[in-house]
Amino acid sequence: VSKSYHRAKDLINDPEVNAVYIATPPGSHLELALHVAAANKACYVEKPMARSYEECRRMTEAFHDARRPLFVAYYRRAWPRFR
Repeated sequence: VSKSYHRAKDLINDPEVNAVYIATPPGSHLELALHVAAANKACYVEKPMARSYEECRRMTEAFHDARRPLFVAYYRRAWPRFR
């Protein structure tokens, strides 16, 4: 690992980072995702996306306005073991 960060905002604002994976507890997803959108970067959020519909709506609107993609980690649903 060539870099490490003590604060999430430092990672988000690093110009060499072009996408952010949020895998923190759900209570911090909204705040972090809004920072990522403000930094104009793509974001992949672990499920659950947020704690409420309102938080999800705020996140999707922020990424829509930033014209950046927002993904939610539902990759396992296609695995045979989880089907």
